[in-house]
Amino acid sequence: MGRLTLEERRRVFLIQQQARCETLALMSTLPTAAAPSAPPRYWLSHLVKTAMIVALLGGGWLAYHTVEFHSPASVVEALLPRR
Repeated sequence: MGRLTLEERRRVFLIQQQARCETLALMSTLPTAAAPSAPPRYWLSHLVKTAMIVALLGGGWLAYHTVEFHSPASVVEALLPRR
């Protein structure tokens, strides 16, 4: 089970060889046939990423100054009730 006869192996080989030839022919014609429609807009992508970074940093800075977490100086200070 799972073994191919000589004729089946030959057919598989011929099909693979034909697929290889078709793929090579397609790959050799694609760069000349496909012309770029428009230049890529990398600057827009960079602008959006920069705006997100600035927004995250600004939000973090605002949250840091708004919340102002003060860690206790000692364990006793941490356990004492606040007034």
